[in-house]
Amino acid sequence: MTIEFIQRNRSGVLAFVFSLISILFLTLRVDAYIIGIKTAVWFLVSPEVVYSGLFFNKLDALEGRIFKLVRAEGANYILTKENELLAKAKIERDALEAENNRLRVLLNLKKVFFPAAISAQVIGRDVREWFHVVSLNKGKADGVVFSAAVVTGMTDHPALIGRIIEVGERTSKVLLVTDEMSAVSAEVAGKGDLGLIEGQARPWVSLNYLPPASQASVGDQVITAGLGGVFPPGVPIGQVVSLSDMSDGYFKGAKIRLDASLGSLRDVLVLRREEISDSEAKP
Repeated sequence: MTIEFIQRNRSGVLAFVFSLISILFLTLRVDAYIIGIKTAVWFLVSPEVVYSGLFFNKLDALEGRIFKLVRAEGANYILTKENELLAKAKIERDALEAENNRLRVLLNLKKVFFPAAISAQVIGRDVREWFHVVSLNKGKADGVVFSAAVVTGMTDHPALIGRIIEVGERTSKVLLVTDEMSAVSAEVAGKGDLGLIEGQARPWVSLNYLPPASQASVGDQVITAGLGGVFPPGVPIGQVVSLSDMSDGYFKGAKIRLDASLGSLRDVLVLRREEISDSEAKP
């Protein structure tokens, strides 16, 4: 009697069984297998199977494969999640490795060139002031003072990026050399020609007021001259990429490609007063 009842009501019995299984998996919070069951149910009740009259023929032909499909879908879901976790872990590991490399370079430069410098990180940058100002996570409490020179680390030498223009208790702001209000006395290394580095609100700066007889040429290194007591002498700024006569007709000017990549600043050194007066960075 029971077998005849099941045969007459196969669709109802099947729906009841799937409902019980679904409730069980929901209770156990087995998401992977719930997805597998959902896939199997959608296959069985798809229009191609039901409305073609092949529903029960398909069901009879499946035998035990429907549960294999559920297990396969569940295993696939689990593997997908594991792959996502592995990819996330790799991204985090690569980011940590890149940060460690940056800090290692900066600490090495601090040891060689500016032992008393204050290590700081860039914590803020307004897109409207991209070539003007960046914020640091060090301030008055850490020894940062107004107008202190700020450098960043290259592979084997420091590179000038600007000076402190605002100091809070725990934070400070740096006026970048690319700002139009920035002016730094500079020298063409090996040539002795002095000029003035001026910002253009662009990724590059101008070296103005070179003497008319200047022997500067494309590729020459430009360094700080140390005049004025704000920047120590000899800190690399950038390289000459082009030269021209200034509009006044009395001086030469040059376009300078910066050594520091200001668009990717992360870690910097804020120099102390004693280093500005006593130290000399090697170009």
